[in-house]
Amino acid sequence: MEDIRLTRFLDELTPFLQSIAGDLFLYEEFTDSALTVRANRTLLESLVNNLVVNAVRHNRPKGEIYLLVSGRELTVSNTSDEPALDARLIFNRFYRPSEKVKGNGLGLAIVRAICEYHGWTVAYRYEEGMHRFTVRF
Repeated sequence: MEDIRLTRFLDELTPFLQSIAGDLFLYEEFTDSALTVRANRTLLESLVNNLVVNAVRHNRPKGEIYLLVSGRELTVSNTSDEPALDARLIFNRFYRPSEKVKGNGLGLAIVRAICEYHGWTVAYRYEEGMHRFTVRF
């Protein structure tokens, strides 16, 4: 465990995240650049990677992904043509909302487990055509 300044950590990951995003537009908005979290660096990287991979898989061509750091929260949002997901099921292992979607259904379960390990929470909501996953530190 170490103290990690979240925005600096995300800046370091940005080139990799942009390579994952492909033809999608990746936007960052850091309103709280001083946010420091106590975390296992490898697990925090896995959490961010899983959220971004999920945003890529469930996006539309030429869509958008937003990373927002505000207060004590990190929110990863994405555009999508898919309807709202079932917030009661999406963090369960092997859950996939559709057979059309690639993946093994473990990414969000891993995100939840990492949050539980650190004492954080993760929540999902669908607003204005955007899927939003928020980690509260």
